[in-house]
Amino acid sequence: MTDLACIINHFDSYQLKTQKHADFLLFKLAFDIVNNKEHLTAEGLRKLISIRASLNKGLPERLKIAFHDIIPILRPEVPKPNLDANSSDDKHWMAGFVSGEGCFFIKQSKSKTHKLGIGISLNFLVVQNIRDTYLLESFIQFFGCGLYSAKEKSGIVTYAVSNFSDIVNIIIPIFEEYPIWGVKAKDFDDFKEASVIIKSKEHLTQAGLNKITLIKSRMNFNRPL
Repeated sequence: MTDLACIINHFDSYQLKTQKHADFLLFKLAFDIVNNKEHLTAEGLRKLISIRASLNKGLPERLKIAFHDIIPILRPEVPKPNLDANSSDDKHWMAGFVSGEGCFFIKQSKSKTHKLGIGISLNFLVVQNIRDTYLLESFIQFFGCGLYSAKEKSGIVTYAVSNFSDIVNIIIPIFEEYPIWGVKAKDFDDFKEASVIIKSKEHLTQAGLNKITLIKSRMNFNRPL
């Protein structure tokens, strides 16, 4: 429980900005119940199950059957995110968030306007559940570029930047100053390498296109473990 208390204290000081903050607040309620040993009583156990019913994806089927009369606790409301493009803290947060949720990739497509018949574009994406609509909408103001889209049927929202000038002048410089962490840092480095080739127009030659193809082949899901 001591380790969990440290985690809770951390996210009390550095609050989550997505709807996951509501899950965190519910988790804190559950922690207090267990920490106070209330869960050892029938009433305390039912409180825990009520909280569990509103956490993440809700109760698994076995608990729905065992506690069919449980009423889920009301999920806390999470305020709309307020990201400040001039805030160092928010830029560090964005780097951390993109390290986990972002995607840097190279798109190759057939093109009648290119001599080699292949068009190349760089794309930066963040995809989330539709419940975080406001967060991804706020990315447009934060970065000063990009587009937001939603797919109601699939429950997915996307923030995307594909304009090469925005990629080179905004997206790459931000994450050079506020680094991406983990294996995605390698994707970002490859992404930057591809941008240099495209900026020099080397990708319009067969040799340059081959370099881009090689870079793309080792990125994201294709990256060796």
